[in-house]
Amino acid sequence: MHPIKIKNHWFLYHDDLNSKPNENWFDAQYWSRQGRLLGTYSGRGSVWIIKSDLGKWVLKHYYRGGLYARISRDKYFWSGLQNTRAVSEFNLLQYMYKRGLPCPKPIAVRVKKTGLFYTNDLITQYIQHKTTFAKKLVSTNTKPDLWAQIGQVIASFHVAGINHADLNAHNLLIDDNTIHLIDFDKGQRMPHQKNWPQANIARLKRSIEKETGRSCARHYAEHWHALVHRYQKAMADYDSQ
Repeated sequence: MHPIKIKNHWFLYHDDLNSKPNENWFDAQYWSRQGRLLGTYSGRGSVWIIKSDLGKWVLKHYYRGGLYARISRDKYFWSGLQNTRAVSEFNLLQYMYKRGLPCPKPIAVRVKKTGLFYTNDLITQYIQHKTTFAKKLVSTNTKPDLWAQIGQVIASFHVAGINHADLNAHNLLIDDNTIHLIDFDKGQRMPHQKNWPQANIARLKRSIEKETGRSCARHYAEHWHALVHRYQKAMADYDSQ
């Protein structure tokens, strides 16, 4: 799909959409006035759940973090459309979604360029879920089977060469027997499986321990072993093919 350019705005959208995106799609206030703003998430930036004519969506506006946020809250230095955060994430999601990985379906992107800088937004399809792994950890006694399933899901992305830049317990959505992985900002397709897969696993381990205040090695030994064992088995099965 080729981007649509209108003045200093670019729009990119999924091939199977019947409607072309417009400015209203990316305006949370528009959805609020229509009574279609269903919820919002807080964090580094703003993420809204909206009810469109084409289904339930998640709208994300990209905000900067760290020291750069003190200089500009949501403006990034322009180095080409394909290098923008939203387009990069859209392209990665499209690649994964076409391959059947449990990730959000990308819907549309808006990029606005002003001088040497740009702002950007991404819309993805809302994934129906009952909870996140983070909430599950602190609210109930999780079973090793769930952790093993998470190990299997992570392996499916790593087999496809997908490096998730922020693999944490909040980004794993759980709905009965299905698990999805979300938030692929700064994610990458990697040509080789060297050190980054284990870095992903280590990041998830730190996230679990941060959320619960408990050690994976001591308090969750059986659970963590189930996750790692299933992950390693899935990776080994792939290597033997």
